[in-house]
Amino acid sequence: MIHALMLIAALQLPAHAAQAPAKPKVLDTAAAVKAVGGKEADLAAGTVIKDCATCPEMVIVPPGNFIMGTAANAKEVDPSRGETPQAKIAIARTFALGRTEVTRGQYKQFVAETGHQTKHQCRVWDKEFKESDAANWEQPMQPAEPKDEHPVACVSWNDAVAFAAWLSQKTGHTYRLPSTAEWEYAARAGTTTSRFWGESPDDACQYANTFDISSAEKYPFNWVHAQCKDGYADVAPVGKFKPNAFGLYDMIGNVWEWQADCYAGSSQGRPKDGTAWVWEGCGEFHENRGGGWMTAPERNRIAWPGRDDPDKRDNFFGFRIARSLDAPYQPPYDGGTLRRVTFFTNDIAKAKAFWVDALGYKVRMDTPNFGGDETPKTLKLPPGAKVHFMILEPGATGGPLIGLMAPMGASFTPLDHPIDQAPRAGDAMIVVKVKDIAKSFAVFKQNGVRVMNEPTRLTGTGGTPTVGYEGIVMSPDGSRIIVQQVDANG
Repeated sequence: MIHALMLIAALQLPAHAAQAPAKPKVLDTAAAVKAVGGKEADLAAGTVIKDCATCPEMVIVPPGNFIMGTAANAKEVDPSRGETPQAKIAIARTFALGRTEVTRGQYKQFVAETGHQTKHQCRVWDKEFKESDAANWEQPMQPAEPKDEHPVACVSWNDAVAFAAWLSQKTGHTYRLPSTAEWEYAARAGTTTSRFWGESPDDACQYANTFDISSAEKYPFNWVHAQCKDGYADVAPVGKFKPNAFGLYDMIGNVWEWQADCYAGSSQGRPKDGTAWVWEGCGEFHENRGGGWMTAPERNRIAWPGRDDPDKRDNFFGFRIARSLDAPYQPPYDGGTLRRVTFFTNDIAKAKAFWVDALGYKVRMDTPNFGGDETPKTLKLPPGAKVHFMILEPGATGGPLIGLMAPMGASFTPLDHPIDQAPRAGDAMIVVKVKDIAKSFAVFKQNGVRVMNEPTRLTGTGGTPTVGYEGIVMSPDGSRIIVQQVDANG
């Protein structure tokens, strides 16, 4: 009789209790890298690293190819959200992704160290979904008694980006939100089904905290629930369910996860290398993925994209952090007011030599296939053309932040009039200060840069002595650049 009662009790245990996952060994990043010869990208797939005692645990995700989105003939597919047609994506580089969603305890440390202010208004369930001035990341209302092990919620996309910047500065490594392609690739972990455990939402309870019998008993939402019981009515502590094949937990359910990408409503035209699909202004929405504890089963799928305002806070919105490997953190440009100028040039190597070699700029970002297939279409380039884009920031020279864009396989017309004509309104005339103007002009001439005016003396007002030198050159895109060397008297 006792044995029978024990068996019945075991059968009634929630799925997560019956199949408690074993935690992987966590390695100190520096020690792990030293063991493989000094490069983070050489760490084996599935290795779990940690940059500091309180940092998130990060799982090494290998490069690879996958099909993004959902097949048009799939049982569950939402064409209105751009799940179909699908897109072939090649994740070009090894990266690291948070083993779990960022926790409330980790976010608490971020707030304590930075004083970051998160708005005290969050959308919650209180007999209906509504905005609450009383709810915030410290008290999201669901769960009623949040612990440090719960995923942080009531955080916006902007809050998540601020967290990544803080963690980058703290560790010296580049943390960020994952791109949508990286996230979907990691969530699938080699599978092609709608969920990493298979097709059925009713099998979720061993793998994910979704809207199931446990939730439906407490929350009378007006949609169907998964026909299983995971033991959590709302938010669960992170890592309580079985991971996917990459060793990542809670990739579906628990809280929605903000992505780096702008919401496009399509996978067509996105960067084929898996980088984030972003553009100036980003439209109205950013993407989030993975569903949540309160989400209807048809949306708790890998490919279903959420779309929300970057300042929106819901108590089922959280995030998971990504980390670039072998990429030391570069702090944001802090040289005062930025004047960002985008130049169009037919020779990115020549433009790079102009700005980097002669004027002392540094490459901050270099994207060989900027915007995937969409940027060439927007710029009305011929079919098959690609666009190379890089952002340069001043080194020791001062000056504006520069954007260089070059078509590959096509050409732009830099100006609508000969460069020898006098400048017109709207033409770019940029002033860049250098330490050694003679050296800069020597490099210009070595690279065949057109010199419009050789350096001449700059004198102060009222006949004061020489305060520097100034010359004018033509950049590779056809813009006049005023180069100045200002001495101590200036």
